[in-house]
Amino acid sequence: MERSDPFTNGTPKLGQAISSYLSTLPLPEREGTARELGRFARWLGADTMVSQITPGEVSRYQEQFPESSVDVNGRLQPVKSFLMSLKSQKLTAANLGAHIRLRRTASRGRAANRQQQAEAEPLRITEEGFSRLQQELEHLERTVRPEVTESLKNAFADKDFRENAPYDAAKQRLSEVQGRINDIRNTLSAASIYTSDSTETVDLGTTVTLHNLVDDELVVYTIVGPGEISAREGRISVQSPVGKALVERRPGEVVEVQTPAGAHAYRIERIERAK
Repeated sequence: MERSDPFTNGTPKLGQAISSYLSTLPLPEREGTARELGRFARWLGADTMVSQITPGEVSRYQEQFPESSVDVNGRLQPVKSFLMSLKSQKLTAANLGAHIRLRRTASRGRAANRQQQAEAEPLRITEEGFSRLQQELEHLERTVRPEVTESLKNAFADKDFRENAPYDAAKQRLSEVQGRINDIRNTLSAASIYTSDSTETVDLGTTVTLHNLVDDELVVYTIVGPGEISAREGRISVQSPVGKALVERRPGEVVEVQTPAGAHAYRIERIERAK
């Protein structure tokens, strides 16, 4: 019996497309891929229609990864492959995977040195971001993980593993949830809450209006720490390539940024404190 295509009646949401894509992968590849696609879905929104994902959003997703990330290609490759599959299924008009640009692999010595530098640097975070992470961690540990664990137990009781999609889905989801819990715990343990009212220079917690000199348009970014990043709201990580380039710069200065999506030049027009 042929399986029906769940997308024949319309364009799927991102979360649905990811679930369908994972079901096509060999079991050994699913766990790691599910973890990275889960991060991508949380960043962009699982309810986002895949037909509405833009190349700009894909490029900005890459900008969230600091240059010190040792395994950045391992984080981006699953997303790139998934986005390319959307094009092959004609679910997107553009090949969004082409906008994920993998980085050249540094030597082990240089990579290890960057990792040590990153670990030595304090992780600055706003009070709001710290609180959001605490709330998310509590929700995951007290509500989400127990629910997924129960779903896994129920699916396991079925005993028919030939096409036990609920079991596979619950197992993948539990791995994703536990991975997120571990990420939050590590972030909170290394975090240092930062507060400031200054708007003289760009810093954590400031909203910056920029003139994109390449595209001749105004863009607005808010520089935030972990727990506050949002593509839709223009909230970018202080550790991202754009965030790092802007920090400590003043209005009127022109900043050149090298991102995986290419070079950008911005003139800082205005700095305000995020509301």
